[in-house]
Amino acid sequence: MTKIYLKYNPYIVESEIAINGEVVQAPNKLFDLKNERIQVWIENLIPMLDEICNDNEYEIDFYGTCLDYDDMHAVIQDYCERNPDVDVKINFTEAKGSEGRLSDLIKLFDDMQKNCPFEDLKTDQIKENFQIAISSEFEVSVIATMSSGKSTLINSLLGKELMPSKNEACTATIAKIKDVDGMVGFKAEYRDKQNNVLGVYDDLCLQNMNEMNDNPNTAFIDIEGDIPNIGSSAVQLVLIDTPGPNNSRTEEHKNHTYRVIKEKTKPMVLYVLNATQLQTNDDRELLTAVSEAMRVGGKQSKDRFLFAVNKIDLFDPDKESVQGALDNVREYLSKFDIENPNIFPISAEMAKVIRMNKNGYDLTKGQSRTLRDYDLFIEEEQLHLSQQASLSRDNLKKVEDALIDAGGDKYEQALIHTGILAIELAIDEYLRKYAYTTKVKAAVDTFKRKVEEKDMRAKMLTSIKDNEEARRQINAQLNAVKVQLEEGKSGVNFRKKIKNLDMMQEADTRIQQLRTKINSIASNKEGKKEMTTLEVQQMMMKLDRRIRELQSDVKTELESIIEDVIIQSGQVIMNDYRQHMHELISSGDLSSDEYSGSSNINFLEGDIPNAQDIINQYKYNDSVDTGEVETIKNEDKHWWNPFTWFDPSYISKKVYKEVEMVRVDEVYSDFIDPVIAVFFANLDNARKAAKNESDRFVKYFLKELDKLDDILKKKVEENEKLTRNHGSIEQKLKEDKVKMEWLDNFIRRLDEILYI
Repeated sequence: MTKIYLKYNPYIVESEIAINGEVVQAPNKLFDLKNERIQVWIENLIPMLDEICNDNEYEIDFYGTCLDYDDMHAVIQDYCERNPDVDVKINFTEAKGSEGRLSDLIKLFDDMQKNCPFEDLKTDQIKENFQIAISSEFEVSVIATMSSGKSTLINSLLGKELMPSKNEACTATIAKIKDVDGMVGFKAEYRDKQNNVLGVYDDLCLQNMNEMNDNPNTAFIDIEGDIPNIGSSAVQLVLIDTPGPNNSRTEEHKNHTYRVIKEKTKPMVLYVLNATQLQTNDDRELLTAVSEAMRVGGKQSKDRFLFAVNKIDLFDPDKESVQGALDNVREYLSKFDIENPNIFPISAEMAKVIRMNKNGYDLTKGQSRTLRDYDLFIEEEQLHLSQQASLSRDNLKKVEDALIDAGGDKYEQALIHTGILAIELAIDEYLRKYAYTTKVKAAVDTFKRKVEEKDMRAKMLTSIKDNEEARRQINAQLNAVKVQLEEGKSGVNFRKKIKNLDMMQEADTRIQQLRTKINSIASNKEGKKEMTTLEVQQMMMKLDRRIRELQSDVKTELESIIEDVIIQSGQVIMNDYRQHMHELISSGDLSSDEYSGSSNINFLEGDIPNAQDIINQYKYNDSVDTGEVETIKNEDKHWWNPFTWFDPSYISKKVYKEVEMVRVDEVYSDFIDPVIAVFFANLDNARKAAKNESDRFVKYFLKELDKLDDILKKKVEENEKLTRNHGSIEQKLKEDKVKMEWLDNFIRRLDEILYI
């Protein structure tokens, strides 16, 4: 049996791993992942151990948070079920809780700004970056196609009827609801697509929301109020009501939906499905995009998507089972290669009505009728929906505890069983597991490197103060770096690397994937050579809708290509260079502003040919079998022809009628060919834009290297001069004694906050 020790700290995103008592070192796959979030690689842990250790029995001692342990336990349990020859035992030691870390960090930062003896730790830039980090919002986007009950679900989360919910499409704008804990009521500001403020409501109600939605100029609605049942005090939660693809007011709204799905920061997506109406055409492209996003980035990419299966209570429990309906949902999602989805059955309408009743709101007659059936959720065990949701072990226990706490409150029991609690627990868990830890790390990163730099420099000076040989070596090293910088040698090879860098390789691969996706619509025919005008119209309507969805998909993917391939690759190179120089000299301000490139793609708004115009060009008349039969007199039966005497006097005859027919191949070709040509032309234009951006990127970084060299020269000269003799070192340490005492105390306090 192989023994594994694994300690994971989500606040600094660092893993400590030992195999049979020996800490893993490079080269080792596990070592390479030590600074990656555990959810990115945990699914590959046992396969990697098998490759490294060649064993099938493991005992893992895990030290970390409950949330991360639950993830590891679930993944390993699933792996062992699929691989019965592998035996894994997990021991868990719970780390220090997360409560108060962010508030403690804010206090520490404030103290640093007031009492820090280092001026470069009190710059406006550091203050601004820290404020951005701690005030960052976390978005949960609610996405659905028409009639899924999306607005009703949001209202059930709010505990009141605020978002319009009708049988027809009713969300044509992007509405953001910012959670303000303890706020009484809601207020809103609405804007047009140019971001001009159209109006404000200080006491927002459903009627106001209808007025804003009915205003054709309304593009965005910003709402503030308390989202009462999701504990997000440390994270600024924003709930976004996103227009469905079939009722977006503008193409930009539709693009927003795709951007949310593809967003690299992994915001949460609550995808609402109608349990009674799966397999809608509008789901196709969206779920394909969701599937692609879920396959990149490990477990977190799966955790961020919650599939709320609404209206599950509309099935007759005597004829159909909830489990059967959920199995149908899983089978449906598997068609898009979405495996092991996080499914949350819910009755949003019942949850909303119960909460409105508990909160003292007047109910309509229809809502009152709905409320009268609340006891069905208590009596029918299969309608205990929260217990059938994709919840962690910890959250399932919270559901059980909530039922115990409900006592004899039947409405509260029914509310829990509607499934709304499960969704709220899942959102809260994601916030604590990912959003909160990310916020803490981002805030620390705004100043941590500068603090570490000063600490390393102080330790270096202390270590060589009484060691002549070490002092000479450090001084010689600094002098060598100084000579290289003066001669320009240190950056020559790196500059060559940047100039020769093929920034378009990844872009070309992804653009080719888009070409393949676009080409797929060219073969999407019904398999008939001829069709009636009506059939072709219906076919072209479906095709038109798919093309428009594909347009948003392609546009947002091209935006992502430019951002990911150019900007992120460039930052990786700069980090490599920073690390290289940091190894040469143990101090130095190697910071530089992040590269900021243009990612606006405005040339994908090509006109789509009018399908009806093309159909009209190919109309002609022909006789077709209607499938009907009429009885007519047999005109071939004559008294003078004995061979017809025994034929029936009346016969059945197929009915033919003149209908307009269309040659499908010609219409399809005339419709699709120009569309594909426009798409491909836009891909070519996008590649040119990406190439121009990459050229601009190269110039930018060459310029940044000049700045970097200047900073390094000053730092090297300063430290080279300082390390020439013991006297200057002792004098510097004496001068900086108070500073170093403050620094040691600050680092100790910071470590206490980040320690698990």
